[in-house]
Amino acid sequence: MNTNSEHDAGTARFSGWSVTTAAVVIVLCHMMVRGSFATLIHGMVASTGWSTGVVSLGSSIFMVFYGLFAFLTGTYINKLGCKKTYLLHGCIMALGLFLCSFAQEPWQYWLFYGVIAGIGSGAFWAPVTSMVRQWFIDKLGIAMGLTTGAAGVAMCLGPIVSMNLIAGQSWQTMMRVFAIILIVGIGVASQFTVMRPEEVGQKPLGYDAFMERQARKAAGGDDKKADEFYVPFKWAVRHKAFWLLSLLWFCSNFAEFIVFSHAINYTTTDLGYDKVQATYIYCLIGLVFIFSAIGIGGFTDKLTKRLGDPLKARKRVLTVSYIGCAAMALWLNYGVRLTAGGGETIWAFIVYALVFGFFYGMYIPSVAGVVGVVFGRKEMPQCWGLISLVGMAGGAGLGPYIAGALRDATGSYFVAIWLAVVFYLLACLFMNVVRQPSREEVWGR
Repeated sequence: MNTNSEHDAGTARFSGWSVTTAAVVIVLCHMMVRGSFATLIHGMVASTGWSTGVVSLGSSIFMVFYGLFAFLTGTYINKLGCKKTYLLHGCIMALGLFLCSFAQEPWQYWLFYGVIAGIGSGAFWAPVTSMVRQWFIDKLGIAMGLTTGAAGVAMCLGPIVSMNLIAGQSWQTMMRVFAIILIVGIGVASQFTVMRPEEVGQKPLGYDAFMERQARKAAGGDDKKADEFYVPFKWAVRHKAFWLLSLLWFCSNFAEFIVFSHAINYTTTDLGYDKVQATYIYCLIGLVFIFSAIGIGGFTDKLTKRLGDPLKARKRVLTVSYIGCAAMALWLNYGVRLTAGGGETIWAFIVYALVFGFFYGMYIPSVAGVVGVVFGRKEMPQCWGLISLVGMAGGAGLGPYIAGALRDATGSYFVAIWLAVVFYLLACLFMNVVRQPSREEVWGR
């Protein structure tokens, strides 16, 4: 009898959805901190007198250490276990935020927020999305959409909570509140995580049907061709597909962290928007992201079935997404700027937030899915971890600082936003030349 891996021998219930729920909570808590940086820039510059570049460098250092530990976490998460790993990193990140609340000098802010909190954050994206990937073959798009959709919720809540805490109390209070949220939220959610279904005697959702399809394809040939395909990590890093995906993720994050980290500061300092008004409009990005990430996950699953090729389906989704993001960066540079009227006219920024949020929600869940498709489920955590190191430590690390430095040097964000346009288009180019290595290339059979 064919099963859909919802049940396995001796297992009463498929645990993938409870693991996904835990992942949603972890991403939500972590991304509330990341999403609050757009309001933190303005508050810290006003409170401390530091330059935009100095404050932005804190975010860049944070992302460098995030990317580094997104990779390094993969080297010990299996030995330590995901429950202990997520709990440990939650405590480290919370400690960094708490210590940052006492910072008096830029170097203290860079150390506590950038280095310590950045190290803690390393476990909360690539390892978490890799964990969810392990549980699903069928409905992978929906599961990834739910997990990444939590980032949209965080991008709605984080800036609003941050803005009100900074306005009513101080940026130091904001840091302490987020430290408490991390300890409680991640501390509880981590106890419901399991890295692989095999650890609890289960299979990924859709595994049996997938293996039947593989067996039919291999009928009359070597039985080993019916095995679940994967690319060993040591082989993957020598293949151009790996480095094309790394460059894609670098370009994608470089562009994202220019326009995303500085959008509120751009509209308030360059265009004259009211900060409260700009923050609430900015939060529309996260609101639309929620529905886009979840909806595009289901759409990608259906497109995969129609095309019979999961990589081709995700290429189409990402092509549309990156072109859309580049177009909206141009809109931010021209449409929003030319119609601002000293902050009196806001409709163009609302359009930007709604449309960018839609395209942004398309690519965030899709890239992790592409890595899983190209390299297979078994060694995805290592592959995705190293790609995240390049993309996040490199792209997301450089983006905020370069945008802030260009703002200080030129007096506006115009050049920085144009850089974002170029790098979004480069990401689109790299996506369309990636191909999956064949079984014969990898295994010689």
